[in-house]
Amino acid sequence: AHSLDSVAEAAGLTRRTFTRRFQKSIGTSFGDWLADQRIALAQRLLEATEKSMDTVAFEAGFGSATSLRQHFSARLKTSPMQYRREFSRSTGAKRPTHAAMF
Repeated sequence: AHSLDSVAEAAGLTRRTFTRRFQKSIGTSFGDWLADQRIALAQRLLEATEKSMDTVAFEAGFGSATSLRQHFSARLKTSPMQYRREFSRSTGAKRPTHAAMF
């Protein structure tokens, strides 16, 4: 788990200073950036493995398959299962570029 407070503490900064600097250098909030990173990891797992949705959700940091589905729906306008069907390497489908997805 990567909470804002734990990351700020690891960086040796207050939460407020970390938030301000992160936003200035990355261009987005820590929470949005972290969700994007988790979605990207889930995409790779869905493309390259046959792991269950619960396992993919846990390994990507979502905690539950329900949370994974909610984030996929909000950010990618599809479900994890549909994404797997379309982009799984076992089906030979091509993976979209990240630029096209964000």
